[in-house]
Amino acid sequence: MLMSSRTAIIAILSATLSACNPSTDAPSKNSLTVVSFGGPYQEAQRTAYMIPFSKKYGIALTEGEYNGEYGLISQRARATSGSWDVVSVESGPALRGGAEGLFKPIPEGLLDGLNIAPAARRKFSVGHLSFATILAYPEALGKQAPSSWIDFFDLKKYPGRRGLRNNPRGTLEIALLADGVAPDKLYPLDVERALHKLETIRSSIVFWDSGAQPTQLLANNSVAMTSAFNGRIWSAKTKDKLPVGWTFKSGLYEYEYWAVPKNAPHPDLAFRFIRFSLEKDAQADFANQIAYLPTNLDAMPLISPNVRSAMPGGSDKQDEVIVDAEWWAQNEGQVGARWERWMAGH
Repeated sequence: MLMSSRTAIIAILSATLSACNPSTDAPSKNSLTVVSFGGPYQEAQRTAYMIPFSKKYGIALTEGEYNGEYGLISQRARATSGSWDVVSVESGPALRGGAEGLFKPIPEGLLDGLNIAPAARRKFSVGHLSFATILAYPEALGKQAPSSWIDFFDLKKYPGRRGLRNNPRGTLEIALLADGVAPDKLYPLDVERALHKLETIRSSIVFWDSGAQPTQLLANNSVAMTSAFNGRIWSAKTKDKLPVGWTFKSGLYEYEYWAVPKNAPHPDLAFRFIRFSLEKDAQADFANQIAYLPTNLDAMPLISPNVRSAMPGGSDKQDEVIVDAEWWAQNEGQVGARWERWMAGH
C-alpha cells in the first residue's frame, strides 16, 4: 500500500521557458504532481504528455508511482496537504472514487472539440487509454503455447508456476472463465466459485503487484505463464527483446482514467494537463510507444499498423471480455475484503 519511493522530477524553469517560447497563458511559479503506474507505461506518458506539457507551459512537473491501491487513492484525496493533482486510475476505482466524493467533476467543456470515445467520458474522470489483461508465456512454446485461461489452469498439460495479479479485479474473472463461465454470464461475479477455482492451483501461483513484474517473472523463468497487461508484454518483446508470446483470447478489456483528487493543490493545471494528454497527436505518440488503445478516436490513423495489431479491440479480438466497471465500483470494497481473507488462508 506504499507509493514507490522513486519520484521523478522534471524541473523546467518558467523564466527560461518563457524566454524560449513565450506564451501569455503559460502559468508561472506553479507545479503539478501526476501519479501513474511506473515502468514503460509511465515512460511513454512522460515522453508523450509530461515533458511536452512542462515545456509548453513552464510547469515544474513531479511524477509519482503507485500500484492502483484504492486505499492510497482515498488517503491522498482526503489529505489536507500533499495531495496529488492528477492520478491514473483503473475503471472500477474511477467510478467508485467519483461516487464516494474523492474526485473533482470534469469541467464542462473540457473535452470540446475532441473525439473521445463515449465510454471514456465520466462525470468525475475521463478515460485516456484502454488496455487488456492477457495471457503471456515463453515464446519457445511455439505451436504448443496455451490458448486460453482453461490452459492456464491445466497444470498437467502445462507444468510450472503461474503468475496472477494480487487483486481480485481481473483475477476473479480469469478464474471463472477458466471454470467454464461464458463471458456474457460473468457478472455478477460468483466470488466463491472463483476463489474455489483459484484454490485448485494455489500452491503454484506467484502473485504480482506491479505491471512490471509479469515480464520479470517470465524473464527469470519463475513462471510458466502469467496474466499481464498487453502493453507491458509488447514493450518487453519489442524493446527489451524478451522472447515472449501472448494471446488475446478472453482478454479482459477496460479503460484507464485520469482523475483529479478533490483536494488537488492545482486543479486548473490538472485539468489543463488532462486536456493536453487527450489531444490526438499526444495520444498517438503515447500509443505508438506502449500499444495501449487511445480514447481519442482521431489518433487511430496516426498509429503504426504493427503497433495496432498488438492493441486490444479490433475485428481480430472479438472474444475480449469487457470488465464491468459499474459492478466493481459497487462491490469492490466487499470483494476486496473477501480477497484479503482468502489470501490470508481463510
